[in-house]
Amino acid sequence: MGPTLLAILGLALVFGFIVLRKERLTLFGPKSTAGISASASHFCTNNCRLVDGRCPLTGSEQQALNCPLWKFVEADLPTTVYGSPFSYTES
Repeated sequence: MGPTLLAILGLALVFGFIVLRKERLTLFGPKSTAGISASASHFCTNNCRLVDGRCPLTGSEQQALNCPLWKFVEADLPTTVYGSPFSYTES
């Protein structure tokens, strides 16, 4: 490959990366909310805890049955939003 072709390919990759970051897009993201169960589990056990390790909703080591995070994961909804997010404002 010539240097011109490599330069064009490099610019396309950089531009594509910038667009992905600005638009907050992901290439290998989950298709539904069930795909984030591993991340949700990690967050639940490591980050969403009080200083002494208790769940803030239950006050114990057990996760809450009414936890909004797990209800979101269990809903298994698609992560792709179709349509305009401003459709309620359009007349």
